[in-house]
Amino acid sequence: IERMVKRLAQELDMDPTELRRKNFIPKEAFPYESATGWNYDSGDYEKALDKAMEMADYEHYREEQQRRIENDADKLLGIGVSSFTEVVGAGPGKTCDIAGIEMFDSADIRVNPTGNAVVRVGVQTQGQGHETTFAQIVAEELGMDVDNITVEHGDTDTEPYGLGTYGSRSTPVAGAAAAVAARKVREKAKAIAANELEAAEEDIEWDRQSGEFHVAGAPDRSITITEIAAGAYMNHPESEEPGLEAVNYYDPPEMTYPFGSYIVVVEIDRETGEVE
Repeated sequence: IERMVKRLAQELDMDPTELRRKNFIPKEAFPYESATGWNYDSGDYEKALDKAMEMADYEHYREEQQRRIENDADKLLGIGVSSFTEVVGAGPGKTCDIAGIEMFDSADIRVNPTGNAVVRVGVQTQGQGHETTFAQIVAEELGMDVDNITVEHGDTDTEPYGLGTYGSRSTPVAGAAAAVAARKVREKAKAIAANELEAAEEDIEWDRQSGEFHVAGAPDRSITITEIAAGAYMNHPESEEPGLEAVNYYDPPEMTYPFGSYIVVVEIDRETGEVE
């Protein structure tokens, strides 16, 4: 496809980046249903191309390329441009299954009385760094130190249900499951925070920036989930069960559609065709 776009740009005497711009889905058209029925949720393809052109110093190399052609230089320049969008995050049960099993994924989270958390996920790392990614997701949702979160995976005797790691689906599906499970934990923690701060639950607010619950209008009366953890097991409200944990099975509504642009500049020996 990219070679066809370049050939067409040559036929039209048009810069290949401009031809791409004319055929991009404009960002104001999102969400966008493709001709094949996929629902692209978002995208800003021009911005990605602009960034790639800036980083590659594209205009400079185009001028240099033309100068070498006109001067019959021994070393020519080749400039390759590629813009892409990719369908990843296999999981929507309405469109994806394996032998009839819907491709959702799950995560469970337990915050221990010590304030440390254990996150179990149904996908297996293959070197992608799941341990870091999922810990960061949960830390962001709960206002915890990422070093106090342990991620467990790969043991089918103990880990929750999952459809595996492939097709760039781990973070969009299992990562989302971890985020939603963390929000469930946070919601229960809110009730315990109200009990600890001796305030009505409806007066408790969550401050994502500081990672604390505080009483509305009195930010100095605050408490973190780490501090709440012990109370969840020893001083929980009568209306709540002990403990601070949650599980989520996440069935994504759609695929995800990451996008980007690449630009490569190579030097070519006119006589031998050798590329550097």
